Amino acid sequence: MNKIIAITGGIGSGKSTALEILNKLGYKSFNADIIYKDLLLNEDFTLEISRALSVEPILIGGRLTLDRKAVAALVFKDESALNKLNSITHPLIMKEMIKRAKECDGLVFCEVPLLFEGGYENLFDCVFVVKRNNGKRFESVVKRDGKSLEQVKSIAQKQFDYNKISQNEHTFIIENDGDEIRLAEKLKVAIQQIEN
Repeated sequence: MNKIIAITGGIGSGKSTALEILNKLGYKSFNADIIYKDLLLNEDFTLEISRALSVEPILIGGRLTLDRKAVAALVFKDESALNKLNSITHPLIMKEMIKRAKECDGLVFCEVPLLFEGGYENLFDCVFVVKRNNGKRFESVVKRDGKSLEQVKSIAQKQFDYNKISQNEHTFIIENDGDEIRLAEKLKVAIQQIEN
């Protein structure tokens, strides 16, 4: 039996922590950001993005590489560039992630930050939405990324509104309102519901 479960949520909600807990519990997992980095090892993929965004690739160790700093600076201030980047990268990331997940047995978890924005939720057997109150979310991102509170709030405002999502047989809301032990217990309860 193979079931592929997406984990998503807003910035600082605890998606990565949830994935780490699931790994410790012995479940196989994949991360969209890591798959993106793997795909960037392909020079054709790098060149496609570079050309689409008019950003020069950089040469590192004899290999053409995406200038990720230049791309990040561009997409932060230009929403059309961000949409163009997403339209190239997201379908390929999702295709590769699903391919890898299908090669595994049992429950497989995939961290997908832009799941609902991309309309990818139906690629998965079910979805875990990790939610956390804004104060805790923003505080953790300020500490983790060294961004200002205003920068974090600006990023959060541009993201999908997860309060619009309600729990059903396909979507499980995981409230991250305590420590890791509490989060682990909530994940175990959701897994039991899937397996029954």
